[in-house]
Parts: sequence; C-alpha cells; structure tokens
Amino acid sequence: MKKILDKRGMTEADWQAYREKQTGIGGSDCSIIMGLNPYKSAFMLWLEMTGQAERPKLDSQYVEWGNLLEPVIRDKFRAETGFKVSQCNFVLAHQDWDWMVANVDGFVVDPNRKGRGVLEIKTANERAKKDWDNGVPNHYMLQVQHYLAVTELDYAYIAVLIGGNDFRYYFVERDDYIIDSIISAERTFVEVNLAAKIPPKIGSSQAESDWLNFTYPEASEVEATINDYYEELAAEYHFLSSEIKEKKTRMDEIKNTIQLYAAENGSLRGEKLRIGLPSITKITFDSKAFQEDYPDLYDQYKRKVSTYRGFNIKFL
Repeated sequence: MKKILDKRGMTEADWQAYREKQTGIGGSDCSIIMGLNPYKSAFMLWLEMTGQAERPKLDSQYVEWGNLLEPVIRDKFRAETGFKVSQCNFVLAHQDWDWMVANVDGFVVDPNRKGRGVLEIKTANERAKKDWDNGVPNHYMLQVQHYLAVTELDYAYIAVLIGGNDFRYYFVERDDYIIDSIISAERTFVEVNLAAKIPPKIGSSQAESDWLNFTYPEASEVEATINDYYEELAAEYHFLSSEIKEKKTRMDEIKNTIQLYAAENGSLRGEKLRIGLPSITKITFDSKAFQEDYPDLYDQYKRKVSTYRGFNIKFL
C-alpha cells in the first residue's frame, strides 16, 4: 500500500473538497459498483464521477456525530478487546492499482493473529439495528474487503455503535475470492465505464428516474428506429404491465372479500397471521374551489409546472 494524502490538519471543508475531486475508487464505492449497495446504483456513481450529476454532500449532522463518536468507539473497542489500536492518518492506495484507494479508520493488532488488521468504525441509528443482527451488512463487508485489498492485510474488525447505546464488533477475515471479484469489477468500472465513458446498466431507482426526467424533459417530433433488443424490452414491459393489472384486480377482490367478512371488526386473527382493518380518515384539499374563491392567492402558491416524459407502447 502507498500513502497518498496526509489527513492531519485537514478541516471538514478540506475533506469535502478532496472528496468532490477524488477520482479513485474508495471503499464506499465498492458495493455500489458490485451492485450490492441499498442506497446508490453504479449508474448514479458513474454520472457523478463523469461530472454529469452532482455528488451529494454528506449530511453535516451525521458527519459531525460520526467524527465525535469515532474516538469514543475506538476506545470502547480497545477496552472490550484489550487489543492494540491505532488511528490511520493517511489516505492509502493499492500498490499496483493507483485508482484503488482506502480511507481506513485505523489498525488493530490481535495477538492471536499474524500482524495487524484494519479497524473500521461505524455508527448506525436504531432503525438499522436489524441489519446487523445476522452479521455485517453486505455493503460494509465489501467495503472492508476492499480495504484489505488495498492494505494487503489478512483480517479486519468492524466496531459499530447502534442507536447510541448498542455496541458490537465483528471479525472479518480476508477473502481472496471476493477481493479478486472486487478488483475485476472496479477495474472494469475505471477502464471501461469511466475511461471509455460507457455507462453501466441503468437501474430502477428514483434517483435514476429523476435524472432522466431532468436531463431529457422534452421530446422532439422525431421518430427513431430501435433494434431487436429494445423492441423485446418494450414487449416485456407491456406484458409485465398486463400481469400487474391482473394481480391488482385479484388483490382488490381478496381485500374486498375479507373486508365484507370482517364487517365492522377492527381486526381479524388466525393461527398464522393478524389482519388489521382500521378506520382511516383522509382529508383532501379542494384546489378547484380554492382557485375560484381566492384566485390571486392560488396563483401565488401554485406549484411549478414540471415536464417529464411519458411512456406508452402500442403494438403494430
């Protein structure tokens, strides 16, 4: 591994500036490229790294509390394990792949293992507790394997504080099969997607839909031809839409049947499940009447009209 940046003395603004200009693949990018990140797709990462979309700024509150709690969690891990722990003050890069970088939280020496390992520190809110009950979440596991690849170390520990009072730590062993897969995927992303400007496969996230609507809001009058691949995709979309409508019809039939059986009961209980049937009052706003009674005020608070592309299929 190589040291490429000294973090000592850097302010949060300095770090944000470095992060926005960073062209390397970091540990948090790994699961995105591998398609196992629940929050971002490889397509959105590609847009950001090619300058076609802004990198989202880190939430200042999360950053602040993460920075404040990091030394506390490090000390707690040291006290719980008795291991020797040190902080890492540098951004690191792989010895052979300069684009493969790591911003590790520290190093740990487990006397029962050879050499030192990586220490990764996390904070999580109470809602994420279930994600940790069966071990390290996949996207964090990939992040740590990425760090082990960069540092060429054989093990890591992840220390996490959940909900402010639930401290846990997990041992992670180096997995060369996973690391080979990581390097291959990241190398393809760097050399094909970034260098050749070939986008990864687009996904189904709202962020991707929003980017499409923002980038291509209006259609021209030009009709283009498509190849067999896109025609087959369109046909698949059409038939999936038909299946969804059929299933929705069946769902509504089942719901109405059960509601009729329940009559005025607020819930039903069986051996395997409980059905809730609460009374829900929905209040709507009569915008048409408001416009007629207060036209000037209506114009003042009228939402901005947005343009987006429709999508319909007609078989010839």
